Amino acid sequence: MYLLKIITCIALGLLIASCSSGAAESTPSTTEPASSTPTSVVTPFPTAALAASATPIQRSSPTALQLAVFSPTPPITETSVPTETTVQGTAPQATELASSPTIVPSPTSRPVIDTYWLSRPVSRKDDPDRIDYIDRTYPYGGTQFGTREVHLGVEFVNPRYTPVLAAADGIVLFAGLDDDTQIGPVLNYYGNVVVIQHQFLGIEDALFTVYGHLQEILVETGQTVSVGERIGRVGDSGIAIGPHLHFEVRVAEGLDYHSTRNPALWIAPYPQFGTLAGILSAGTEDAALGRTILVRDEDHTWETYTYGSDRVNGSELWHENFVLPDLPVGEYEVIVSNENGRNLFRDTVEIRNGGTTFVEINIEE
Repeated sequence: MYLLKIITCIALGLLIASCSSGAAESTPSTTEPASSTPTSVVTPFPTAALAASATPIQRSSPTALQLAVFSPTPPITETSVPTETTVQGTAPQATELASSPTIVPSPTSRPVIDTYWLSRPVSRKDDPDRIDYIDRTYPYGGTQFGTREVHLGVEFVNPRYTPVLAAADGIVLFAGLDDDTQIGPVLNYYGNVVVIQHQFLGIEDALFTVYGHLQEILVETGQTVSVGERIGRVGDSGIAIGPHLHFEVRVAEGLDYHSTRNPALWIAPYPQFGTLAGILSAGTEDAALGRTILVRDEDHTWETYTYGSDRVNGSELWHENFVLPDLPVGEYEVIVSNENGRNLFRDTVEIRNGGTTFVEINIEE
């Protein structure tokens, strides 16, 4: 019995750790562009589906996202623009890199299909101090170097009672405590939680957004909501340390914890910003987990990581295992090194406005 209590305490500790984000990032200064509303409908687009060309990375075998052949590009909805000098947040500066042989990456052909159909669930319109960007210290698929459970969502770290907004038009699938309905890995995990179902032109499967650890819920199950509508307030209900919004994107199954996708590939970038995504392959599958990737320009260095578990779902379109959102447009070096500082990969990429730049990294150690 004593041993059982110890094991139970350890398991609970891991769950608590998995829902607390790291150090707060510096707040970008912003200006407020005009907003627009992404196109959404109730019925799916009636055309043939675009099948994925390769087996997804995920191991939980969720229902695949079905995109119509002629999927439109919905307008981007934005609320703020960070300045180029502050977007990096708490990313560490790069250390001096050891010299390495010139590495020529193999050119690849990837479909240019972006799904930036969601608005940010936190807005600075009424308060410039609110944080409307994804916390970089505990990203989707992250484990903080193995110290936490793998993260299947992203964090927006804000004070308690900060308004939480619907990321798109939709219908509330669930609103309430998750003490009877399991939304997370266990009951009572997200506390006060809202799940909204969305349907867009060009996508056959329903898309769901999840808003967890709320202090208050301002909507009811079955209610129709519009993009930008207040649905709750930031809190720390459920298993959480400190107030923050836990935000997820799920495909096909709104109440299935293992149907998540990376929200950074669905939330529209700021104007004049874009997203870097890619897949890193190593000698073994385990060797590709949790790898550090440096991304830098002349003035700043960002750090991102490959997904820390094979249980993390990649996109059916990209099959990615790392994403770094909200990079200003321009050229960047992408660098992967080994523990001794020797470069295993080094290449230059260009971030384009409002789009995804994809890079394939193949390393051997």
